[in-house]
Amino acid sequence: MNAALRCAALAAAITAPLSAIAPALPAAELDPAVVKILPPEQFKWRDPTDQAPTNQVVLQGEPAKQGSLYMVINRFKPDRGFGNAHYHPNDRFINVIAGAAWRGTGSVVDPNHATRVPKGTFMIDHATKVHWDGTKGEAGAYLISGIGPSTSIDIPKDNGPYKGDDPSAATIRLPNQIEWKDNPNNRVVTLAGDPDKPGVYVQMITWKKGNFSRPHFHPNDRFIYVLDGTWWIGTGNKFDPANLTVPAKAGSFVTHFAKGVHWDGAKDEDATLIIIGDGPATNTRVEEAK
Repeated sequence: MNAALRCAALAAAITAPLSAIAPALPAAELDPAVVKILPPEQFKWRDPTDQAPTNQVVLQGEPAKQGSLYMVINRFKPDRGFGNAHYHPNDRFINVIAGAAWRGTGSVVDPNHATRVPKGTFMIDHATKVHWDGTKGEAGAYLISGIGPSTSIDIPKDNGPYKGDDPSAATIRLPNQIEWKDNPNNRVVTLAGDPDKPGVYVQMITWKKGNFSRPHFHPNDRFIYVLDGTWWIGTGNKFDPANLTVPAKAGSFVTHFAKGVHWDGAKDEDATLIIIGDGPATNTRVEEAK
């Protein structure tokens, strides 16, 4: 090899990408005592084969237990038909998180009089009031929360004729009927309960891209479903979104444990969350590390 070629080879070796010779920086990690992220691929579905017309995963609590705050996802196949008219002993809060289902109220199940409830719809099944659900040509999924037991009690079959909806049986707020409040960093809506008081509450929040909360904690556990976008979370009192956050992708289920210091927000895209908990859900800021 002549001198010119030797010099060129030496220069190429010296200018090789640093990533090839330097150790990678450690990935950010969350304090597991503060935040837990469960990605959708780790959900434990009742039917692992996902062949059943309706599949379910329990994300939090014990739905059959008296007084237990629970969260489940019910996922429906397209054209699965309609179930029997039924009721539940306690209120149930329902966010439609995928596709679209159809639902009606009253004792007569009549798909021709059902209401289409697409993703983004919020509903309340009022305690002891009769209603029914199903799917037509689309798949759908519900995130259901409430205080147990969540028993489903069928009523005797009523062949009609259709008697009309019972407006006291269910609250349905379609996506275009949800009234968001715009804040500087996010948009928020309280769908059920009062986050400032004891009792179950349901909220949705959309973090606008590039915005984060500062380190803080809540007095009680909070449970969050990532509806859209990627949500970024950090733990501890060191605020550094560029280096100390971990992503929670759409479909993830996240737990904020009571009194754990954390902070969160959105980077390159908006992130929409469903937040469920037992109030009060006050935010307490903490002194940040230098």
